[in-house]
Amino acid sequence: MYYNKLSHADFTYGNILLLYCIFNKEKSLPISSDNTKNENIHRKYDGASSSIPDYIIERINICIETFNVIMNSKPDKLHTSIIIISKDSYVKEIKEKLIGAGISEQYLEYDTVSKTIESVFNSVLMRITKLANPPCIYFIGSIWQKDVYNSIVTSKLKEYKVFFEGALDDRPYEVVQKDKLVEEPKKGSIYYKNKITNKAIDVLLNYIFPKNKDKTGK
Repeated sequence: MYYNKLSHADFTYGNILLLYCIFNKEKSLPISSDNTKNENIHRKYDGASSSIPDYIIERINICIETFNVIMNSKPDKLHTSIIIISKDSYVKEIKEKLIGAGISEQYLEYDTVSKTIESVFNSVLMRITKLANPPCIYFIGSIWQKDVYNSIVTSKLKEYKVFFEGALDDRPYEVVQKDKLVEEPKKGSIYYKNKITNKAIDVLLNYIFPKNKDKTGK
């Protein structure tokens, strides 16, 4: 679990679990008798046994674990929502997996509009901005999405209590990197302000401690 430092939201009430299940079905890889590696990948990601791939099921399992922790430990547990973020065609199966794990449908909500992590958080912000005591937010995705999450939370949700729950994703590196490029948020004003500040600090340090200055101070 990764925690974003709480700023102005000194008292939170309720919990929102953002179960991020946006994905594109991988294309089937050609199978040959001499390439068992490709055969294994094909069997795992072609969706033959399920319309939901393994790495998304990992996120669902993390969501179930997080929900159970909240139900067993938090006084505001009854004010908890799991928002399933997915394409409409997959929501039913995800919902069935959650209900099958003992989660009542009363806790489930759906977002079939958001297409990226950034759009998910924009939607959540519209929902909680005016609340005096906003809920704790748990974003549930794959571990590699932590960098994207950090960028968005730092610029848009630094005043809220936000947690990151990362699931394993054992797909090939090239496939993950392709997804990561799609998820990279646009660089906002905070990013450029930080970049300017860091540049100014570098200039100041170079002035105080010039690299070509010898040990005698000359």
